Amino acid sequence: MRARHAVVATNAPINDRYAIHSKQAPYRTYAMAFSVPKKALPDGLYWDTLEAYHYVRLQPGTGQSDILIVGGADHKTGEADDADARFLALEAWMRNLLPALGKELHRWSGQILDTIDYAGFIGLNPGSKRTFVSTGDSGQGITHGAVAGILISDLILKGESPWMDVYDPSRKPIKAAGAFLSENLSVPKNFAEYVAPGERSSWDELKPGEGAIVRKGLSKIAAYRDDTGNLYLRSAACPHLGCHVHWNSFERCWDCPCHGSQFAPDGTALNGPAFSPLAEYKP
Repeated sequence: MRARHAVVATNAPINDRYAIHSKQAPYRTYAMAFSVPKKALPDGLYWDTLEAYHYVRLQPGTGQSDILIVGGADHKTGEADDADARFLALEAWMRNLLPALGKELHRWSGQILDTIDYAGFIGLNPGSKRTFVSTGDSGQGITHGAVAGILISDLILKGESPWMDVYDPSRKPIKAAGAFLSENLSVPKNFAEYVAPGERSSWDELKPGEGAIVRKGLSKIAAYRDDTGNLYLRSAACPHLGCHVHWNSFERCWDCPCHGSQFAPDGTALNGPAFSPLAEYKP
C-alpha cells in the first residue's frame, strides 16, 4: 500500500517498539450490565476515586427498564486471573448503592492503555514525518476518538492544531517521571519469571478448557487444551519484546503484562503491539 500519510489508530500501536509503549501500560477492566427500573438513577456519567475505581453508565432500554453498566476493578494486564471475584465485588458495590438494581444481563472484560499522565497520545508518531498515531485512551476512548479525528486531520491538512502540544506523542512530562519508572518496573520483573518453575509440572495435567505455563528444560511453554482435548503448545515469549505471557482464564487468551499484546489459545495474535503469533513448540 502506498499513501502520502498513514494513521495507526489501534488500541496499541503496531508500528513502534519502544517510543510509545514505554510511556503507557495495559490494564484489564471488568464490566457488567443489569436491568434497572426507569428513573431509578438520574441519567449521567458516574465514577469514583477509589483504587481500583468504579464507573457507571445508563443505556436507554425498552418498556419500563433501562440498562445500567457498572465497571471497574481494574488491574495490570496479566497480573491477576480472578475475574469471578472481581465481578462479585462489582455487583456487591452496585447493589449496595442502588437496591433497585435488577438482574444481570451481561458481563465482559476489556483492555485499556493508561499513559503516564492519562492524556492520550494523538499526533505525529515519534521519529516519523508522515505517520500518525492515536492511542493511550485511559478509558476515554469515545472522547479521544473524536479528538483524534479532528486533531490528526488538522495536522495533515494544515500542519498544526491548537491541541497538538497537549496530546503530542513525543511528550515526556517531568511530573509523570515517577509513574514512568513505576510502570516500567514490570518489565524486568516479568523477565525474571523465565527462571521460575512452571505452573504445572506437565501439560498432561491440563483439563479441557485450561491453559497454563509449563517448563520444559530451559524453555517456558504456553500450553492449552481445548474443549475437545486438542493440545496447543506455544512459546511463552511474546514476539513483541520477549516478555513472559500469562493465561487469562475468563477471556481464554494469553496476555502479555508488559505492553498488552494478546494471543488466542492457539497463539494467533489478537491485539497489538505484537502482530506475529506465539512461536509453535514441538516436543
